[in-house]
Amino acid sequence: MEVSRKTDYALRILSILVKNPDKVISVRDAVQASDVPYSFARVIQHDLVRSHIVSSMRGAQGGMSLAVDPKEITLLDVVEAIQGPILIAGCESAGPDNTPCPRKASCSFNPVWCNAEKILRSYFASVTLSQIVEEGLVPELSGSFRVVKSEKSLRPDKLKKQVTDTLGNAHTQTAGQCE
Repeated sequence: MEVSRKTDYALRILSILVKNPDKVISVRDAVQASDVPYSFARVIQHDLVRSHIVSSMRGAQGGMSLAVDPKEITLLDVVEAIQGPILIAGCESAGPDNTPCPRKASCSFNPVWCNAEKILRSYFASVTLSQIVEEGLVPELSGSFRVVKSEKSLRPDKLKKQVTDTLGNAHTQTAGQCE
């Protein structure tokens, strides 16, 4: 998963809106303040309005403002509004005609990719615009991870135990059940 330039630009624009909670900011002003190309800003504005993160007003006094309290807007909300769902691997659409990969059910790595997606989604869902922009905070990852020391420890039973010990039973799954 890569954070796109468009998502970075969206976060810059949203930072301007968070810092000016009682103002309607024109796209031109947001572009100047955030160093985002105007053409990108218009598309981003549309995506954020469609996702109900931003409100848009037309006219001479028009512009955009936050539609939601920045304490309620997570990085996950923004990333998915701009880029779509977070995917580590393309297992769900790697087959013919965007069908799931035919090896998904028997793939030893699918549970790893699924758990990585869950960790990333969970982390992004735990970080709000308010925490970053208003409070200057960047939450740490809540779990600790052990380093796998040898290939012998990668046996499925040991790997499942390591994942269970690290993430808890809620994050353990069998191959092919990525949510």
